[in-house]
Amino acid sequence: MNDLIFALDIGTRSVVGVVCENKNGILRVIEIKSVFHNQRAMVDGQIEDIAEVSRIVGIVKNSIEESLNIKLKKVCIAAAGRALKTERIILEKNSDIRIPISSDFKSAIETEALQLAQDMFSNASSNSDLFYCVGYSVLGYTMDGKNILNIEGHRANKVSVEIIAAFLPHTVIEGLYSCMDNNDLEVSNLTLEPIAAMDLIIPADLRLLNLALIDIGAGTSDIAISKDGSVVGYDMATIAGDEITECIMKNYLVDFNTAEKIKASLSDDSNYISITNILGITQNTEKKEILESVKTAVYDLCDDVASKITKLNKESPAAIFLAGGGSKTPFLIEFLSELLNISPLRIAMTEKESLHNIDLSSLENFGPELITPIGIAYSVILNKNYDFFSVTLNNKKIRLYGIRQMKVMDAILMSGFDTKKLIGFSGKSLRFLFNGIQHYYTGEFSTPSQIYVNSSVSNIETIIHPGDKIEVVPAIDGASPVVKISDITKNLSNGFIYFNGIKTELCTKYFVNNTEVNENYAIGNSDSIDIIQVKTIRDLYKLFKMDINLYNNFVKGNMVDLDFELYDGCIVDLFSIEKTIEIESAKETYQKSINKIDESSEIESSIKVTVNNKLITLPQREDNTPYIFADMLNYTNIDPANPKGNIVLLHNGKEASYSNLVSDNDVIIIKWDCD
Repeated sequence: MNDLIFALDIGTRSVVGVVCENKNGILRVIEIKSVFHNQRAMVDGQIEDIAEVSRIVGIVKNSIEESLNIKLKKVCIAAAGRALKTERIILEKNSDIRIPISSDFKSAIETEALQLAQDMFSNASSNSDLFYCVGYSVLGYTMDGKNILNIEGHRANKVSVEIIAAFLPHTVIEGLYSCMDNNDLEVSNLTLEPIAAMDLIIPADLRLLNLALIDIGAGTSDIAISKDGSVVGYDMATIAGDEITECIMKNYLVDFNTAEKIKASLSDDSNYISITNILGITQNTEKKEILESVKTAVYDLCDDVASKITKLNKESPAAIFLAGGGSKTPFLIEFLSELLNISPLRIAMTEKESLHNIDLSSLENFGPELITPIGIAYSVILNKNYDFFSVTLNNKKIRLYGIRQMKVMDAILMSGFDTKKLIGFSGKSLRFLFNGIQHYYTGEFSTPSQIYVNSSVSNIETIIHPGDKIEVVPAIDGASPVVKISDITKNLSNGFIYFNGIKTELCTKYFVNNTEVNENYAIGNSDSIDIIQVKTIRDLYKLFKMDINLYNNFVKGNMVDLDFELYDGCIVDLFSIEKTIEIESAKETYQKSINKIDESSEIESSIKVTVNNKLITLPQREDNTPYIFADMLNYTNIDPANPKGNIVLLHNGKEASYSNLVSDNDVIIIKWDCD
């Protein structure tokens, strides 16, 4: 058994087992056994009933063991082409232009793109199926919108990668493995059915030609395209041999198995076929009539396959190879020639003479239905067979499909680890204007993720092997700067003043984008901050956005300039230019009166006024300046710095301002409105 290759092709209609041996690169077929399913245990190449398929596999295995007098322990299998999923993904990421793009960043962005594709498949699946990544190719990179061959070492603000990824749903794989486990068979190799058929029919030296392979089974028609030296694409049509069988069932009222026998008889030399329908009525039917009845179904099959070939290849191929049991369907070559506009002489059914490095001398009969099982065995010789193996990532067991040398990033994908945590991003920078001056704070650099394989420092690209223990420590993003207004300026308060009756604190005022805030405001990017330190009357005009050319300023009845320094309790009154002229004229007239009084010895040097119902004697000032209403505050218990409501000012029964001139016998009222 150690020198033999045992392969199983688990198809929609049958299970085919083949035993071969490798003789110096030539695959010699020793034994082939085929058993049909008694019921629909497979649908479109995928296992539906594991127990029933396991039973048929057991029959094939036991038959071969008895025939060759051996014990089969290992097996090569293949997943159906319908299970293969491909998708193009473009992912764009921000990059720190201050540092060169590293190989880790490059690998991480590819990994995140792969996970994005995997998430798309999982979200689209009705049963939340998990997909194994079986390969991907990078189609290209861009930096700041421009194409580039390799991003490593460059600097950019934005980087994007486009990949094409291939996936297999785990339910397909697990179903195949379960059937093997039920028959005590260890899977030594796993490949894909279309790959196995392609490798057997179209070897590498023919792939410079634009060729198409159509493998028509019972449930699916697999398509593979070669061009320019490689296989450029795979696809699958769900219209296949069963659709022809079902057409016969409907037309002649027979069961599925009978319809299968009728379909097989269409290749015989006889002109008539005996048909017994479900009513028990038997009649000889002319083969020509049956062929005519299936023409529409065959055309639909060819139309579906041809459209997929055209979509995949962008044009008609140079030639087509047909394989699989369904390739013997009548009219196939005729309709494909018509639909793809190629000569029927360039469409051929695969014959054993066209197979290279295969020894079929032990077989009495060979048909295209044997291409896939022999191809699965042949993949061992080509070393294109793969298998699953397990590793542990962050204490979670992960199974990987070894289509290539597997790396840490493959395990990360299958583990569900958030790939965004592989790339640490620097904190965002902060720019703002402070009193018209540009300020700039940089974000902190990130702490990169740390990866260990078997406790050794590793990275995303590290090759992994069965049983490896992987630990991934997430990256830590760099902190973005948080700057408050209080961090860059100090708020000094020196009491309160009254500005034209408005109580105003002698402190720093902050405005962000023209809106007043306090010193605890956290500055945002692109903010415009204006600081006003209230020290002079000019600052008051700026604070209240007033025009300095419209008013004159008075403190204790005296006009002062804009640079007058304010103090706690200071009262500033504003008067328009016209009102100022009236006040100054009144003061001048009063001063003249005082001068006359000074000249007369008969006139007393003091005046009497009533302040809040209390008679007050006001002596003449040394500088002979008149008293004003604001001076009367000194003869009350009113403290403007500690308001107890709105202040009431009455001068001889009329509303007054602090700059009113006070004369003899005036009646003054100064109080809070709540008194």
